[in-house]
Amino acid sequence: MPTAKVQTKPKAQASTTMTAAAPKTSVSLMTRLRVRLSLSERLLLTKYLAVLLNSGLPIDDALDILLQQSTGSLKIILGTLKNTVRSGNTLASGLSAYPHIFSSVYVNLVNAGEASGTLQKNFEELANQLQKEHELKKKIQGAMMYPSIVLMSAISVTTGIVVFVLPNITALFESLDVPLPWTTIVLIKVASLVEHQGGLILLGAIALVVGFIFLRRMPFVMPVTHGILLKFPVIGKIARDTNLATLTRLLGTLLQSGMPISEALVITGNVMRNFYFRRMFITMQTELAQGRTLTDALANSTSLIPPIALRLIRVGEETGTLGDMLRYLAEFYEHEVDEATRNAATLLEPLMIVMIGVMVALLAFSIISPIYQVVGSV
Repeated sequence: MPTAKVQTKPKAQASTTMTAAAPKTSVSLMTRLRVRLSLSERLLLTKYLAVLLNSGLPIDDALDILLQQSTGSLKIILGTLKNTVRSGNTLASGLSAYPHIFSSVYVNLVNAGEASGTLQKNFEELANQLQKEHELKKKIQGAMMYPSIVLMSAISVTTGIVVFVLPNITALFESLDVPLPWTTIVLIKVASLVEHQGGLILLGAIALVVGFIFLRRMPFVMPVTHGILLKFPVIGKIARDTNLATLTRLLGTLLQSGMPISEALVITGNVMRNFYFRRMFITMQTELAQGRTLTDALANSTSLIPPIALRLIRVGEETGTLGDMLRYLAEFYEHEVDEATRNAATLLEPLMIVMIGVMVALLAFSIISPIYQVVGSV
């Protein structure tokens, strides 16, 4: 099917460089709070828009078709986008009203597509990018699912024994005129603590989880938690490669869209979630402003950027194919994350089984050993 030129209202003059983002469309705070889209919903929306624009439909008609078939948050967002476009503003200005849903990379690629007449192509690129992100997320979740189920089952069984079984046999153990193993003594003390302070323990556990969720987002905590994450065995490599895959794919996509590298670094840096990768981007922006190359700016970040990546980035800069080289690196690191998560899951499964076996053996020994001592002394 031939690709029709996409029109928006008003028509934008074609350009090979990135233009400034349009002013944001105003959306109430309450609307922002109640409107949410999952990654899969954003992926489907982007794919549908790419298909409809490829068929030759103007953007406002494409939005109208999707609006008629949508419900919930998606319907609200599409309504805002449709009104924005039909009132003479750009689609990018409507998307920028929902920064918690559409990232700065997403908005700027749409803005570039509207300015250069390649909106359909850019939506296809965004769909491909979201598809990669979706697949990566699912692979990590799938690899961690079995170990998580085993761990939660072990915790549930142990909690059930401590809460319901041990209190009933504690009196028996205390009445036995035999020396108790240290494991049995510990279990008795734990059972007594749970029986008398169970409510406080539960509240403390909830407060700990809630506190961790809030604290890990605090600027003064991020350097610690993110640093530990990157240095943690196995998980640290997965975290680093995941950030590298995101970095190279987003930066490569923006450069291929015609955006100057100075702007692309700002946008990509704002999307990065890890404190140390964001700090690296701030340093890169400063050094590029001083006339250094991207490779030179990255040379002091070898703990985050492997030497092989630096060499390929240098080749990309020297040959004028930096965008393509970054996209190649993105594919490489996505494959690395896939392999690492599979290996981690394979390693975790036997470790979890051993841990559960040790835990069951300790519980059995702690409960049965005193009883056998009494029977043997009769």
